[in-house]
Amino acid sequence: GLVRSAFSLKVQVVGARSHRRISTARVDVYVNYSRTYTVLTGDDGGVLLNITYRTVAPVTVVVSKDGYLPTALPYKANRLPIFSSVTVSLLALNQGNIWLYEDSVLIRGRSSDTSSWPVVQFPKSLLNLTDSGDITEVKAYLSVPQLREDSFQNAPGIMESTSGMCVSLDEPAVTL
Repeated sequence: GLVRSAFSLKVQVVGARSHRRISTARVDVYVNYSRTYTVLTGDDGGVLLNITYRTVAPVTVVVSKDGYLPTALPYKANRLPIFSSVTVSLLALNQGNIWLYEDSVLIRGRSSDTSSWPVVQFPKSLLNLTDSGDITEVKAYLSVPQLREDSFQNAPGIMESTSGMCVSLDEPAVTL
């Protein structure tokens, strides 16, 4: 039969800018690309898991929490550890200013120094809106991670360049 093995995985979740521990963050662990574990971090921002596996397989830790960009930490090697401790930094979402036009959407960071904030513009048709006249609220989040040279280069969504951007739109509240 197949030999089952296990290793302990300690995941610590902190804010990317504040370095404070983040409690109740969702930690999903994927073994061989299948979600195997889902837990929430404790008051100390950490969680200890006992990961079981049958063969050497890729392991990916995905951490998420409302108000933060999700972060993935993949691990692929020819052997698995008996213990691993990782710290995952979550970047807080920054609410941006949004202008909704007949044909396009413009999102700009919320800062008095507008030259330092990126601007995102895209066709309004990409939004699933029925009638713009009934919109009472749309929120836009514009977060730009500051990647360090030692950033994990294989993380999904991170380009090889030293800059990146994430845009997220909340569902609009529509009055009837």
